[in-house]
Amino acid sequence: MKLGKKERRFWKTKFSFKTLANIPVYIEHMNLRDEYFTNEELCFITSRIRRIDRLDLDSNPIDDEGIGCLKNLEEVKELRLKSLDISDDCIKTVSQIKSLEFLHLGGTNITCDALSELASLENLRRLIINPETVEKEKIDHFRVIRPGCELIVNPR
Repeated sequence: MKLGKKERRFWKTKFSFKTLANIPVYIEHMNLRDEYFTNEELCFITSRIRRIDRLDLDSNPIDDEGIGCLKNLEEVKELRLKSLDISDDCIKTVSQIKSLEFLHLGGTNITCDALSELASLENLRRLIINPETVEKEKIDHFRVIRPGCELIVNPR
């Protein structure tokens, strides 16, 4: 698949990749924290790169729509989504990333309702959330289903 003009400019400007052949399929750590990456740019990344061990998207203007692009990834072990404008609407996509071991959802609009879906992540070892309302029964239920996962709840 060829690169369109806008995507070609993105890869060249942000990463200095001049051709499709230069874009790696695997990256160990992609730190995009505070880089002002958009939904569209996240989709450019996930349409070319298949595996990222650690993906840090903290504090970017990415929302639920952009998180939908993560479904293109074959593997992500650590995903940091701190301070993104995301809600429970994106949790279905996130819960499909079966390789996840660490997930940071602090500073988002994720609620305790998301815990039931996130409990399906069998490899998850650590989850950080900070819901507006702490719902003890949902937290306790998650801990029963996923006893091997460290759940850190920091209420707002």
